[in-house]
Amino acid sequence: MEPNIILPDEPQKLSFEEFEVLHHNQLTHSGVPSILWRSLHYKLQNDASFHYPRKYAENEFFSCTNGSFSSTIVTVYLWLQVWDLGNFVAVNKVVLSDDSPEVAADATGAEEIAELSAPKVFWTGPDLKSDGVDNIFLVDHAWTFDIPSARKMLESFPNLLQRMCGLMEIPATETADQIKQVLTDMWKYIRTYSVSSDSLEAEDKLPRWYMMDEIGSRVGHSDTPNCRIVPFYYVSGQITYSLLFPFLDINEGDELTRNYVEDVPLSDVLTRQSRLLPWLESTMTDVSFEPSAVPTSYFQVGVRLDSLPASSSQSGGDLLKEKGYLNVFSEYDVLTEFLTDGRFRVVDNQADADILWYRRHFRDFLAFSEEFPDKFCNQFPNESILTCKDLLSIVCRRAVPAGQPIVNTETLDSLPLWLPTTYNLNNDLANFVAYFRAREARGLDNHWISKPWNLARSLDITISDSLNCHIRLSESGPKLVSKYIERPVLFHREDVPDGPVKFDIRFIVMLKSVQPLRVGIYKRFWLRFANKAFALDEFDVYDKHFTVMNYGQGDIHQKFCHIFIEQFDAQNEGSSWSKVEKEIYQAVREVFLAAVSEPSPKGLVHSPQSRAMYGLDFMLKWKDGAIQAIQPMLLEINFAPDCKRACDYYPDFFNDIFSYLFLDDDAPETIVEL
Repeated sequence: MEPNIILPDEPQKLSFEEFEVLHHNQLTHSGVPSILWRSLHYKLQNDASFHYPRKYAENEFFSCTNGSFSSTIVTVYLWLQVWDLGNFVAVNKVVLSDDSPEVAADATGAEEIAELSAPKVFWTGPDLKSDGVDNIFLVDHAWTFDIPSARKMLESFPNLLQRMCGLMEIPATETADQIKQVLTDMWKYIRTYSVSSDSLEAEDKLPRWYMMDEIGSRVGHSDTPNCRIVPFYYVSGQITYSLLFPFLDINEGDELTRNYVEDVPLSDVLTRQSRLLPWLESTMTDVSFEPSAVPTSYFQVGVRLDSLPASSSQSGGDLLKEKGYLNVFSEYDVLTEFLTDGRFRVVDNQADADILWYRRHFRDFLAFSEEFPDKFCNQFPNESILTCKDLLSIVCRRAVPAGQPIVNTETLDSLPLWLPTTYNLNNDLANFVAYFRAREARGLDNHWISKPWNLARSLDITISDSLNCHIRLSESGPKLVSKYIERPVLFHREDVPDGPVKFDIRFIVMLKSVQPLRVGIYKRFWLRFANKAFALDEFDVYDKHFTVMNYGQGDIHQKFCHIFIEQFDAQNEGSSWSKVEKEIYQAVREVFLAAVSEPSPKGLVHSPQSRAMYGLDFMLKWKDGAIQAIQPMLLEINFAPDCKRACDYYPDFFNDIFSYLFLDDDAPETIVEL
């Protein structure tokens, strides 16, 4: 195979002023002292030398973009800098005597010293002052990747695997065993960064994980560190390094240490213990399993709050009787195409509309109620409490009767039964650790799924039974962790001969009013199937564990719901879809009752001009100890769900939805009011 050639331009020579303009915000945000910037600029600009090409599999730098990966052999040309840190440090093993502190081993006799769990890095150069203008060092990245591609890269590049094994001190054994061990141990070594810009797509903002070189990855932890290491994206070279610089004065012979959890204050002992568990063992036996209660301020911090409608606001009025129709402005082309009921007319501008149907979030309900009292919009104030994953889990727990614990300490079951056991890793990390270890002690399944609060399309989701993995994932942005459904109800597809597959179910739910609560559910649901037979392994194989295929992840398997119901009942003797459906409807009602049970900002707000439609995703699981008992599980609630497939299957979909939401007719046959 002829290799593809990637020949980047020589890094552009920048003046210091140009360098500063490009990197000022990044260096400031990372806390790199400005007195070091000129030295960093000099090293990046003046120590470059062209390096002859060699195959990608033999390079120290690997990358992966947008979760995709190609095993094509690639030749890469890199501009390499002078890595001067290696001139001033020694990576040595240390030994403890019975009555002495740790002592650095002499470099020449290191092989004679008893080995401890990890090497340490010692400063061997002249004393290093924290205020020295030249004391900043480049640290190379040996491996850059995203989590779904890690295994494939290790399988495809033997040199990468061997370097990781050497760095992590994994002994020679079968390749598959080495890969498994690297993927287990890497959580003690890898670091993360992400790039944020309004011009980037969501995929481009996802976390990137990286392994520093043999020096950087072995700088140990201390609560009182003497140096810092931060990632740095060099714009001109389009490459990421890490920067090491002293935090305190460092003398010859001192161990280099950094604070692995510098974002957590020393006063927050429990969180620091939890975050440091990959490196420092802690029992944490007295920690509650209960997710922490959150104050009202939690619903107000870091979000743009909705203004509330005027208390005197009225509904959209009796415009239908006056005109015989309602004008609809829509930002959703599918609605524009399929809304064919003569009582609704699509218009091109908002000024002429009686109903505003947005795809973007609407916030200013006060101005809307004062300036346009005769119009409707398709959102309710504070509906983010349902559509943001972290807030949804809080709302759902309100369905648990007052005084009853969320987690039963005897059985380790959690309530409500239709919500997977869920922890917010920002607030509940210690509680999650305690619960994880309790399950581990009882030999219970401990696979968990970590997902960001506010991303859709299965982006940045990781499934693992490694506690270290989930602890470290919390560093890459706000995360929830939920118990992975290890015994899902599966579906036999004729075109997947290896076994039954996972599936989930999308229901469309309409909120017509908060006071009184009026919720309707569209009886015709649609299904999303995985494309490979389910097994509790290979969690990085998307087609096995995920069902969202709308965005090019895989083939979409479609099935009418009435055909599914027949096949479901035939495949699950002793269980009936009618019973499952009733439990789903009950869970939906409980969710919305919980959502309106608290005042603003913790609950949905009454707004006579508001109507809304949401997509609710459910999965089914077998209840523990009961093979034929099925428990529906709510996965998430989606704002502005894509309804193209619903319209393709049922062309009157939006006619029925709008009839229920905006007219006073009885609910259409396709809608059940809960």
